[in-house]
Amino acid sequence: MSPPVSASSLRNRLLGRARLRHLHVFVKVAELQSVKRAADAVGVTQPSATQCLADLEQLLGCSLFLRHSQGMALTTAGELLLPLARRMLGLVDETATRAAEIAQGAVGVVRIAAISAAIGSHLGEALPAFARLHPKMQIELLETDAQRHAGLLANREVDCTICRRPAVLPAGTAFTPLWPDQFGIVAGASHPLARKRRVGMAALLDCTWLVPPTSIAAREVFDNFFAASAPVKHYNIVCASPTMLWTLLSQEPLLSLVPLSVMQRFLQHGQLVQINRSQRMPFDDIGVLAAANGRGPALEVLLAFLQAQARPGAHRA
Repeated sequence: MSPPVSASSLRNRLLGRARLRHLHVFVKVAELQSVKRAADAVGVTQPSATQCLADLEQLLGCSLFLRHSQGMALTTAGELLLPLARRMLGLVDETATRAAEIAQGAVGVVRIAAISAAIGSHLGEALPAFARLHPKMQIELLETDAQRHAGLLANREVDCTICRRPAVLPAGTAFTPLWPDQFGIVAGASHPLARKRRVGMAALLDCTWLVPPTSIAAREVFDNFFAASAPVKHYNIVCASPTMLWTLLSQEPLLSLVPLSVMQRFLQHGQLVQINRSQRMPFDDIGVLAAANGRGPALEVLLAFLQAQARPGAHRA
């Protein structure tokens, strides 16, 4: 039995003999479960792809795939190494992006992850204004759910996230609230209740509702809102996609209870209307989650701009 190879020896092997092509082929074979399809995707011959895998397995001292008649399956070692290989290739993509931005004259880059409610409302208005004011500043925007934000910050994949305040702040971060939000009842412009000056509970109970998924905060608010009432009529599609909600509300006589930020652009353009109710249903502010210290100058410029835009009465460029 061969003696175990130390981590430092493996590092030296990889630095001296491994190529990015090896990792690219490995990831594609894992995704496509076929050397031939992976070779086509990478742009090499099948023998070259096979040799890349053999070279990588030799360098690492372990098998990455189980070969069988129906294709390629990852070994335990392959499953453990796959996310690391993807991360390394991701860094290559990021390096290429940064180099291209610098070559095109960018003087700063800010990477942002944002929830859809922020993108569809205030951030969608603020970022174009920022881009006009700072034409040499590059913004990279990733739309993703809030559950991923802490990990993206911890891995330094983004510089900040636009979200609601987390229940527990990740270590070393700070949250700055920017834009208040609230829940509201919305409908298509042609809904029978759309032009009513005030709508009572009896009228709401007569309507059919697009019920929020149980996984989002709106569902708890919805359940509490109707807790003391008779059961409401549920539409037989459940979703949280703003675009799909707008489509359904525009085509069917439905109501939905949502954060108003999620539907702000549709409300502003008259594609949806808010049903008038005297009861106010506040929701958590949308704000910026970022490192408490050590922020880069480009990020500081963006955060100062967003805070200025969020102040009451601030000019909207």
